[in-house]
Amino acid sequence: MTADREGSPPSIPGFTYLRDLGAGGYSRVYLYEQHMPQREVAVKVMDCGVSGGPYSSFESEANLMARVSSHPAILSIYGAGAAADGRLFLVMEYCPPPQLSMVLRRGPLSVADALSTTIQIAGAVESAHRVGIVHRDIKPANILFTAYRRPVLSDFGISAMSGPRGDSDENDALRGMSVPWAPPEQLVGSHMADPASDIYSLAATAYAMLTGRSPFEIPDASDSVYELSRRIIKNPLPPLGRQDLPPSLYRVLSVAMAKDPARRYPTALAFARALQQVEAELGLPMTAVDLFHTAADTEVVPDADDLIEDTNATRLGVFEPVAEAAMHPPAVDIHAEADGEQENGTRRSRLLIGALAAVVTVVAVTAALVSSRMSEQNRPAATFATLAPAPSADPLGVSVTPPRGLSGALSEDGSTVTFTWEAPTDDWEGSYLFREDVPGDSDAAMQSTQQTSVQLPARPDNTCIEVYSVRSDGRTSGAAAACVRTPAQDGAAVG
Repeated sequence: MTADREGSPPSIPGFTYLRDLGAGGYSRVYLYEQHMPQREVAVKVMDCGVSGGPYSSFESEANLMARVSSHPAILSIYGAGAAADGRLFLVMEYCPPPQLSMVLRRGPLSVADALSTTIQIAGAVESAHRVGIVHRDIKPANILFTAYRRPVLSDFGISAMSGPRGDSDENDALRGMSVPWAPPEQLVGSHMADPASDIYSLAATAYAMLTGRSPFEIPDASDSVYELSRRIIKNPLPPLGRQDLPPSLYRVLSVAMAKDPARRYPTALAFARALQQVEAELGLPMTAVDLFHTAADTEVVPDADDLIEDTNATRLGVFEPVAEAAMHPPAVDIHAEADGEQENGTRRSRLLIGALAAVVTVVAVTAALVSSRMSEQNRPAATFATLAPAPSADPLGVSVTPPRGLSGALSEDGSTVTFTWEAPTDDWEGSYLFREDVPGDSDAAMQSTQQTSVQLPARPDNTCIEVYSVRSDGRTSGAAAACVRTPAQDGAAVG
């Protein structure tokens, strides 16, 4: 294939080329006008033909997107095919610029916009995971905005079905991976397509929405891929550095971006719920989560009666015709038996007809109501449900008990302080977050541990700590705090 052919838009029947939109690893994207129905569409054209090496990647992307693209936060795919010159193409929804990465070049988003965008994309990620699809490349450049300013997740080009992958598939995926947003396990060569990786990348993207940069990027520094990868694998999550952010938001991101995938939120939905709790804490409108359900998903799909009463649910119903009741009113003899009684008979006949008409009307209305009710009960369950949190949603897991008995003790040489605590409950199976409480530094790095003790270097005057319980579902408690006076000649600990 010549370079001219690679760089030129193909001729596609029923479409008119308008302009270039951009290029990727194996493809280019063009803006076309579709003739029928008339609309602007984005057409992603593979650089290879049907016999080319990346054909399987194209086929996989088309099939994966077709399974999930009806989700309101996933880019819609309209069709796929091969052009006259043999190049393969996808016809997709056109989202005008800017995409999220371009927006962030101008600066971070407001807290409300960052939370809302992340929660909506989390619904898309959760829905993809429920049908076995792991995106593997969530980043700001792959979050677009529709003409209605709704965020949508795009580019499933290196997506995979969850589970182990072969070496060749893994190598292809790693070549397409974006290091600043990649979780540690991908950087060290994991051969698993794991939903936990998407949760990390989505949280890293949320971090960028709040700061304007990727989490481990150092401003005004020339980061090599090696150095950036080292920090992602080894360093704790840097502080967000914004005074308008509550500490709870940093804790949520710390859990979602834990180095160990097993310590992250178990699902994208759990991550979204934690962010909803931050919205509640800040008094912001709570963003709903759109989820895909199958007809057999009885755990979360409400029945027809619940859908009628639930004003927070988006229902896709099927209108059924109401069968008309076969009403045949009896014939009425309006002829008088005698000439002298004709006028009275006519009056009585009119009254009788009026009475019968009223009866027929009542019966017809009753039948229509009954039929409508039966029709409502027989409607199929909704395909998409917009889930809003329960009215009693507590701000960031107030119901989770903090660690018990937190106290500290100074070492004999006065150089360190060891803090210890007990599990919040006897059957506790979660983990803990802790941070050193330094006066004037509200964004001290949060760290995770499974242990019930931690050692900190002694600071002048006081050494303080905050410890949080993190339940297995990602819910975080309020802080347990303790300080130790330093130097502590009396050896006393202050709890």
